Amino acid sequence: MNSIAIIIGVITLLIIWWNLWVSTKIVKYLKNKGEDVSLYSNGFFVRGKIFKYLPLYRKLSIEDTGKVGQLYITFYITFFSFLTFLIFGIALVA
Repeated sequence: MNSIAIIIGVITLLIIWWNLWVSTKIVKYLKNKGEDVSLYSNGFFVRGKIFKYLPLYRKLSIEDTGKVGQLYITFYITFFSFLTFLIFGIALVA
């Protein structure tokens, strides 16, 4: 396997880990604001649930500070970076 593909793979894993960390911070923020949110459904982690909570986080952070919270922007930066590196890595391997 190509060493560049391995490096891209490691970077991709680090970016998705960062994105998961940001997702849990968003859920924690929403819980602190009294919202009933969870990334789990029947004991299983459901990745897509965060997209349901992002508009709520945006709304509450604007109400709280007058601007969109940093986690909102960071989530989308890491999400699209993950997709970019994933596609690039797949193209290197294929």
